[in-house]
Amino acid sequence: MKKQKFQASLYILLAIVLLVGMVGCTPAATPEPAAPATQAPAAPVEEPAAPVEEPAAPVEEPAPVEQPKIGEGRTLVVGIWGAEQEEIVREYLIPEFTKLTGADVELILGGSSDRYARIYAELDAPTMDVVYLSISQAQQASADGVILPPNPAGVPEFNNLYPQAQEYGGYGVSFMSIGLMVNTEHVSEMPTSWLDVWKPEYKGKVAPFVFPGTQGTAFLVMAARVHGGGEENIDPGFEAMKELKPLPMILSGIDETNLAFQQGDVWLAPQIRGYVESYKSQGGKVEFVTPKEGTPLAMNAAAIPTNTANADLAEAWINLHISQDVQEAYARVLFYAPTNKTVILPDDLASIMPYGEDDVAKLIMLDNLTISANQSDWTDRWNREILD
Repeated sequence: MKKQKFQASLYILLAIVLLVGMVGCTPAATPEPAAPATQAPAAPVEEPAAPVEEPAAPVEEPAPVEQPKIGEGRTLVVGIWGAEQEEIVREYLIPEFTKLTGADVELILGGSSDRYARIYAELDAPTMDVVYLSISQAQQASADGVILPPNPAGVPEFNNLYPQAQEYGGYGVSFMSIGLMVNTEHVSEMPTSWLDVWKPEYKGKVAPFVFPGTQGTAFLVMAARVHGGGEENIDPGFEAMKELKPLPMILSGIDETNLAFQQGDVWLAPQIRGYVESYKSQGGKVEFVTPKEGTPLAMNAAAIPTNTANADLAEAWINLHISQDVQEAYARVLFYAPTNKTVILPDDLASIMPYGEDDVAKLIMLDNLTISANQSDWTDRWNREILD
């Protein structure tokens, strides 16, 4: 019995030992790695946003610095005729000149004889910067060195002038032809020659102009030329003038001349074409005739007195005067022909003045230096032989 209990205990102990050994020899289960936690996909890493640029404020260009004009603080003094010529330069020339140069302008109005004498008297210190003269006055003043020679660098339009407007001193600004003014109420057959003036049917109805003067001088010289003389031999001219006596009057002004034609006192007279066309446009019963021998040239010229302190301004003024707008204004208002060959005129104006190369070439250039040299003697003779 004791032996059975002992064996039973031994078997239990052996079973426990075996059990423990089996447990100890069984490899441990390898733990499964933990599944990574399921995560939501990572949001893409945002690049840092570019800084938002404010629109650049416009860069202001510095305001252009206005350059001082050559005439600021200066005054140009211009000696010129009044009436329509004053009106033209005030409307068409002075505003442009002031805009261009910044200078003020003072006009001294009067006749060219006064200006001519004044530039000689004021040679060392002229009080005028631009003077308007007749062609003969400009030519003599140029010869005497009283006015400056033309300067194309300062007056570019000088290069566009007809030769007749370049060669006689200063700057020619207007052409005028001197022909015959005919009273159409009393003359039915138009004269064709200067010689027609001496026809018997016109006796006592032909009026000369004052001498010296533009029309008076031209008439005396043409009388000499068509009777065999000329500037170098004026005797035939004086003899021809005596044959016209009795003279109805000696003409001296535009209004006086027009009235004499209106009243029938004068039938024929030497006259500048522009004055005839002007009176005709107002209803005057007159016609202008270009004699077959030609018409003497009358020309106004702008000149710059020697020793002026404002020669640069004077050149700017003259350059504007001989440009399109002012030349055309003179043609429209006074029927003065342009001296600038690039100036364009409408046909209605071009047809009643010496316009274009062909017409200008036909103008007669008188020998003004010879006339000037003899003017004093001729004036004395005129007073003795024609006026007495």
